[in-house]
Amino acid sequence: MKTKSRQDFAYTYSGPAAYHSWVGQIMATLGYTGGHEDRQVGAVVRMAMREGHLSISCDFEQWHSEATLLRADAVRNDVKDCLIHWHSRAYGVPLSQWGTLIGVRPTKLVHHLFDQGMDSAGAAAYLCRMYQVQAETAERLVHMAEIQRPYVRPHAHTVALYIGIPFCPSHCLYCSFPSRLVGVETGENLHRFAEALVTDIGNIHELCRQYGLTVSTIYVGGGTPTCLPTDVLERILKAIQVFLPATEYTVEAGRPDTVTPAILQLLRQYGVDRISVNPQTMQQRILNALGRRHRVDDIYRMYNQTKQIGFPVVNMDFIAGLPGQTIEDMQENMKIVCQLAPENVTIHTLALKKGAPLFHHPLRREIPSEQVTAQMLHVCRHVLVKQGYIPYYLYRQKYMAATFANVGYALPGTLGVYNIEMMEERQTVLAAGPGGATKFLLPDHHSLSKLYMPKEIDRYVQALPQNMARRHHLCANIYGGEDLEWQ
Repeated sequence: MKTKSRQDFAYTYSGPAAYHSWVGQIMATLGYTGGHEDRQVGAVVRMAMREGHLSISCDFEQWHSEATLLRADAVRNDVKDCLIHWHSRAYGVPLSQWGTLIGVRPTKLVHHLFDQGMDSAGAAAYLCRMYQVQAETAERLVHMAEIQRPYVRPHAHTVALYIGIPFCPSHCLYCSFPSRLVGVETGENLHRFAEALVTDIGNIHELCRQYGLTVSTIYVGGGTPTCLPTDVLERILKAIQVFLPATEYTVEAGRPDTVTPAILQLLRQYGVDRISVNPQTMQQRILNALGRRHRVDDIYRMYNQTKQIGFPVVNMDFIAGLPGQTIEDMQENMKIVCQLAPENVTIHTLALKKGAPLFHHPLRREIPSEQVTAQMLHVCRHVLVKQGYIPYYLYRQKYMAATFANVGYALPGTLGVYNIEMMEERQTVLAAGPGGATKFLLPDHHSLSKLYMPKEIDRYVQALPQNMARRHHLCANIYGGEDLEWQ
């Protein structure tokens, strides 16, 4: 049997541009990176039109197969099935737990099945039959969707609010997010950003007022919002006050080197009731290698302060599959979780993206194998479920190997509602800030009308008037109000 390690190989594609991204997503689930990096090419995918039908061929090293796709209305599905099954045959390995089910939001499909009247047993059977999902995985997806079900009922005039703050104190080696380092920004630039963001937030409030929309959940993410100077952060928090009270108000404060008791008091004063303390791992050697400029002791200090100040819900993030990480490291991480008992725990799997420094870094060679990472995830699930945590939301990433997913766990009564709303896309999300994605839920309760803000801060500021006008236009069309130009 041939063997290969995760992300050892690249692939190349030739064919219609319309299928390039789709093929890339499929190949990423098989562990291949695209493009022309200095890596061994382990797969070659070709597509072409022949006599009115699309043909596909693929070489996995010395193994070759090809097919003509006759179902014009199912080309994307047939391309996916061909590549996944060919890969399985080429390397003599079984399909992953997901079978041929790819995509970021697998539970979204389960909700569609529920909408059609299927019961839990029927939905699980459908996943196994149509996508070859393993029975245990299908049952977990269905159970998770059952937990989410009360939070995905469409409410025509209830919305979620996302606010993006793309600044960090330093760049983590694994991160591809285009954040800027707060330490090299001038005070003038930071206040200019805050002014634009406050204007953006005010525009959303005006839309809510005009069309009778109620913000139920608020999520302030990044970057690392708490790395902003206190006066800048407070200015933004004041602007958000107009949406309170909300069912849930989260701020990512994941880097303990950005948080002081004064910052925590400020967040609590302005109504924040859910906060993230994100160690990623509790081993100092790994934190140092990743460029996270804090000590393990800082994590304990910050966590204890959040509890002393009275945050009802604390989330802690961990990553499985970091360079140099061992199963014993993850066991230690979970032991510490059991001792601290945060209300929410999110277990991520390292997704190696081209924009991350780690992609071309020597430490890439120290990324654990799929088998070792899978054991880490097993440790997490076993310990957390035994400790009383409920797996309540899940998502995958385009550059994540097929076996894995990011899973959110919560103690009973502490589900992160925004996370469910965002993943299942059954709620309108209004977004302010660079990289923000506004998603209007259309009347069919399934389709979305989207507006993306530029990720780069200067472009965001420059294009803000036009994007606010576009958002106003979309809102007017969907909620039936008069379409007036935003002044």
